[in-house]
This record gives sequence, C-alpha cells and structure tokens, in this order.
Amino acid sequence: KTLCSACSSRFRSGHTGPPPQNEDGQYVCDSCSRAFDTIGALGGHRRFCDGGVWRCQWCTCSYEDCSGKGPGPEGPKTLCSACSSRFRSGHTGPPPQNEDGQYVCDSCSRAFDTIGALGGHRRFCDGGVWRCQWCTCSYEDCSGKGPGPEGPKTLCSAC
Repeated sequence: KTLCSACSSRFRSGHTGPPPQNEDGQYVCDSCSRAFDTIGALGGHRRFCDGGVWRCQWCTCSYEDCSGKGPGPEGPKTLCSACSSRFRSGHTGPPPQNEDGQYVCDSCSRAFDTIGALGGHRRFCDGGVWRCQWCTCSYEDCSGKGPGPEGPKTLCSAC
C-alpha cells in the first residue's frame, strides 16, 4: 500500500495526484479557490461547491448571499430559502422591486433591501388601515397597539 485512504479514493475517481496546495500548505478547491486544512474538509466542501455559479431563479442572489437553497417550480435547490418560502406559500414569482432594486411591500409601498426584511415587515403590515377603536389614531400616530374589549391589538397603547 502506497496511498492513504483519501488519496486512494481520489485515485479510484480518476485523479492522477494530490489536490493542489497553496503556499500555507492548505488544500485548494479547483472550482472556487477556497482553502482547507485537510483533504477531508476539501472533500466535504466539494460535494456542495458550485464554483460560485449558482443563482436563485427568482431574485438571482448567489449562494453566498442567501441562507440556503430550497425547492422551487423548476425542482429542488433552484430558489434561495426566502424565495422558496414564498413559493411554498403560493407565490408565483419574486416580490416586485423598485427602480433602486429594493423590494416593495404591496400593502403600504415601503421599500426594503432584502426579501427577508420585506418578509419580516409583512408579518406586521396592515397597509396603513389600522385605527384605534376608541380615539381612531393610526399606527403611525401612536407608540404601539394594545389589547382592548374587542380583542388584542384593537386599541393604541395610550388608550
């Protein structure tokens, strides 16, 4: 025996030598040039490495810009996790963007830099129609919503 198990596996896969190393002795990925301390770490990375070419089919973010990949209309791992969540909720495309590339809330027209920020906003957005049942102030005019006789979030915090 002349090869360790990692190198033997590489040889059986058609490689003719060890993976390239940088000047610090770290193993370098051929596709994306990331460096790893061990051959095993490089092998684990290669299973998922796309060389930086993967893009979400809806918002075109790269893998480095998102928190993971998810299923979409074209199959598994075709959307970023934010767009995949929208797809599973029944949406058929990305949210609208303004001329600056920001994502726009369709209820109140506020703009956000990321789909995640838009999603967090939408959980609480009422489109500007909420009014306190006692003093009729809007959400922008008060310091929050509070419970009232008709249920939670029916009165402003002052009332």
